[in-house]
Amino acid sequence: MKSLIRKIAAAVLCLFMISLLCGCAENTDADVTSSYPVEITAFSVGKADAVLVRVDDSYMLIDSGESDDAEKIISELKERGITHLDCFQVTHFDKDHVGSASAIVETFDIDSIFYADYEGTRSEYFEFMEAISGNAGAKAISEITRITLGSASLTIYPASDPDEFVSDDDTEYDNELSLVTVMEYGEKVFLFGGDAEKSRLKQMLTQDVSWDCDWIKLPHHGKYCKALKSFLEAASPQYSVMTVSSDEPADDETLELLSQLGIESYDTLDSDIVTVSDGKTISVYAGE
Repeated sequence: MKSLIRKIAAAVLCLFMISLLCGCAENTDADVTSSYPVEITAFSVGKADAVLVRVDDSYMLIDSGESDDAEKIISELKERGITHLDCFQVTHFDKDHVGSASAIVETFDIDSIFYADYEGTRSEYFEFMEAISGNAGAKAISEITRITLGSASLTIYPASDPDEFVSDDDTEYDNELSLVTVMEYGEKVFLFGGDAEKSRLKQMLTQDVSWDCDWIKLPHHGKYCKALKSFLEAASPQYSVMTVSSDEPADDETLELLSQLGIESYDTLDSDIVTVSDGKTISVYAGE
């Protein structure tokens, strides 16, 4: 009888330990992630982009979700003790990227503000432009721009030929004018794809640029287009992160393509997605 009890106790303990290990694999711990020199948090704000990049003790926010996301994003940054951003980038002027930009600018001390070099048409764009009026650190990016963030090197790519995407009878060109950013840290490369769509991806593939990367913030919320396969084959990432919502999840074709190419995929449907790196390895976790 005692032997049976010991066996049962051992089995229960084993199951308990397995559950702990599984929990560690699925969820991140702030103390653990903060020990890495690189931490990237894709906030769960629906089908909208708000991505916080930390390298060492320097911070960059890429996009700001919709206007209704301002409270969450600002709260998330303040909970991390952030009062100052080294850089804030607005990739383009769709409402799900520029939405809370004016609130971000008005709340935080920001060294550099980069944004796509074209005129938007939405109210959020005009609020953002008013907020940065007279700000010496604000700059429209019209040519390839290289900056540093902590000990990482970043290259910001605007559309190489913006006129290719803009016409008088078409107002839906914002996505193709997205800024695309490549960050290099140690042996690892991270690519932030904005909302680049078919035409822009094709244009990028004609540039004399290596898009090879280890991690990608997938363009346009996991929406599928014919050029995506060629671009992902050229970039050959190991990990992908998508910003999605329950109403607008990633396309099935995109998920199938990622599976075919052996790319691990994560999305912000149920939680923030946190990526950490020491320059030699990358780990991706579900956040809180």
